[in-house]
Amino acid sequence: MAFPPVVTSRDAIVLIATVYAHSDGDIDMFLDIMETLISSRCLRLRPAKPIVSYNLSFDRTMDDPTAVHKFRFTIEQLKLLTAKFGLPAWVVTPSADKADSLEALAIVCRRLAEPSRLFTVANEFGRSPESCSRIIRAVVGIIADRFKDVVYFNEHLLVERGVQYAAAIQKKSGLSGLRSCVGVIDGTKQYISRPSARKSGGSHENLQRVVVPDGIIVSMYGPVEGRRHDSTVLGMSRILDRIRIHDDLCVWCLYGDPAYGCVECLCCPFPAAPPGSDEAAFNAAMSAVREAVEWSFHLVKGLWPFLAFDKKMQVRKSPIGLHWIVATLLTNCHTCLKVDGNQISMYFEMSPPSIDAYLGITE
Repeated sequence: MAFPPVVTSRDAIVLIATVYAHSDGDIDMFLDIMETLISSRCLRLRPAKPIVSYNLSFDRTMDDPTAVHKFRFTIEQLKLLTAKFGLPAWVVTPSADKADSLEALAIVCRRLAEPSRLFTVANEFGRSPESCSRIIRAVVGIIADRFKDVVYFNEHLLVERGVQYAAAIQKKSGLSGLRSCVGVIDGTKQYISRPSARKSGGSHENLQRVVVPDGIIVSMYGPVEGRRHDSTVLGMSRILDRIRIHDDLCVWCLYGDPAYGCVECLCCPFPAAPPGSDEAAFNAAMSAVREAVEWSFHLVKGLWPFLAFDKKMQVRKSPIGLHWIVATLLTNCHTCLKVDGNQISMYFEMSPPSIDAYLGITE
């Protein structure tokens, strides 16, 4: 037997008003009609909402291990990020939700740090799920609007550290003739919740990243439709065009898999290289280097598992693209704030830049 529909708030108001008008003000008749409608399974009432413990609040004196577990940053690091991101002292939403910048950023990090229910996050901060959702949307919008160009293509970082990147890749690959490769490019597919029950395909999206030896993701483009080929996404991103027309960057190139093809400012493995040949040796040496970009995908999803849970990635209910922009930015900031950087920087034995250098902040 099919379940009766769950009435919305608007439908419930219309129904109650109609039944009350029909009963001519007779309360007993009104209650009898409503009881009959419910008992005959003509409609379903919404389940009761869980009760948030409003006695709880954000602990600003939280110890570092607990803060890192919950937010991936210590409280002092969160304070630093609020200043570097230029967040307003108070984040106010159109619905009059209000939170100071530190708590607002902590809510965002807590939401991304694990694929838990929004109620779980809201309960920890003593706020309603609706309020937390609006605060997250506001903070994500502010950060993405301010730093989307840094995430899309961090041009100034490549200019400042290009020589060091090329030297690190040359050293790790062991190819003395390789002097112009500064980064690795690759794409990945991320599963998402299908937009609708009758929607065929469209259950994943494409993301493209460029990673450099100090562990920084200098470019993140996407997400775009999952049916797009990697070479198509590369053309849409226009990253190579930015490199070609730049006076300082045009001398460098990126390394990608054979799907991209070898073009200006982008090199790839030799196709069908005979075993034991110089071409095969080049492919083997660069294959170990290219693995770094795969690690970058793991770094983002490892720090922010919310993005890896496809049931939470609902394109018509949440700003997936903004979440990926902010998560990539936070991942890079996390790398900059650690002494050893991350797995990639340790592999290439290259220290990450300072957070000011990454964000392009000049005193």
